[in-house]
Amino acid sequence: MVTDVVQHWSPMSQLQSSPEPGVWYVFDKSRRVAIIRYVEVRGRRLLRSVTFDRDPAQRQLIGYFPEDAMRLAVEFTWWEYIKCTGPSTSNRR
Repeated sequence: MVTDVVQHWSPMSQLQSSPEPGVWYVFDKSRRVAIIRYVEVRGRRLLRSVTFDRDPAQRQLIGYFPEDAMRLAVEFTWWEYIKCTGPSTSNRR
């Protein structure tokens, strides 16, 4: 008996935790495109998303998000990436 499994793609499926606590990477296939991490701003813990570049000085701020809004941070980060680079093939076979 063969069972087909339907896997639904979402930007969250492109998120991977890093070895560093409180830090995640957003990928387009195997290409790292953004970094999301917990930061403290004026006493508030937030998620900050930046573009990925090996040189930290070259990273661009994408945005700040409430600490409990990882899905929002990832989806916004993904759509900003797509807006700048064009359609991705991560969600296609």
